[in-house]
Amino acid sequence: MKRSKTSSGLELLVELDRAGGEPLHRQLERALRGGVRNGRLAPASPLPSSRGLAAQLGVSRGIVVEAYEQLVAEGYLASRPGGATRVARGAAAAAPGSRTTPDPPSFTFDF
Repeated sequence: MKRSKTSSGLELLVELDRAGGEPLHRQLERALRGGVRNGRLAPASPLPSSRGLAAQLGVSRGIVVEAYEQLVAEGYLASRPGGATRVARGAAAAAPGSRTTPDPPSFTFDF
C-alpha cells in the first residue's frame, strides 16, 4: 500500500512561543494559515495527524485539534472523519488579502 507524504517538521516551519501572551492554538493557526497563503502548503496536500503534529511540537492534541477545526471553518483546511486533514483546494486563491485586482482593459474607445 502506498503511503502519502505529509507536510511535517521543517516543511511547516512552526515555532510556538510558550512565553508569549498569545495562546498556542492561535500561534499554530497563524503559522498554518501563513503556510497556505504563501504556498508552502500546497492545495490538497495532507497535513500530519493531530496526534503526530502534537507530538512533534510537544503540545497537547487538543491544541492541534482546535487549530485544525478553526482553519477548516475558515476554509483553509478540509477534513473528513477517518481521513487526513488536507489543505483545501483553492484555499490560497480564496485567502483574504491574496486577491489581485484585474488588469484594466487594454482598449480605448474613440467616438
